[in-house]
Amino acid sequence: MTLPVSRDEAKAQLRVDGNDQDTEIDDLIRDAAAWVEDYTGQILEARDVVEHFTGFRPISLRAWPIDPAAVATVEYVAGAGPALAVGSRLDATRRPARVSPALGSFWPFIDSRQSFTVSVRAGYEDPDDVPRGMCRAMLVMIAAFDADREGGETFAKAEAAAKRLCRRYKRYSL
Repeated sequence: MTLPVSRDEAKAQLRVDGNDQDTEIDDLIRDAAAWVEDYTGQILEARDVVEHFTGFRPISLRAWPIDPAAVATVEYVAGAGPALAVGSRLDATRRPARVSPALGSFWPFIDSRQSFTVSVRAGYEDPDDVPRGMCRAMLVMIAAFDADREGGETFAKAEAAAKRLCRRYKRYSL
């Protein structure tokens, strides 16, 4: 998979010609993608995600977007044995995606401290599906990382602009 901002787009944003800085620009792209993912909670490049939980509370996944047809795998360890998979149902029609026991079943946890994992494929499968505002925020952050390496006033202004671009894609929770 590829990130939604290409090296050529980043070079155009930075007004860089030639290939001398390609490695550094690739790092800036990854750093900007990580910033957008951290701020919005959305995964820009599709990958398998494993989230860890404890107890009997409802399970809301942090990962987003998730294809509604995706299959979530729930596993737990009973005693000292191997990990056991249990049936689950995924509702990824809205954010946050929720995982619950398969219809007509329950999870055999006997302790409210029981830990378990949920594995699911999340993120944008096609870079063209990433909202343009998040791509634009990446470009703003790439320029800020390059121009203000110490993280001063220029970086702070760029970060504020990137937050405005990403605001509607961020998940707010209590």
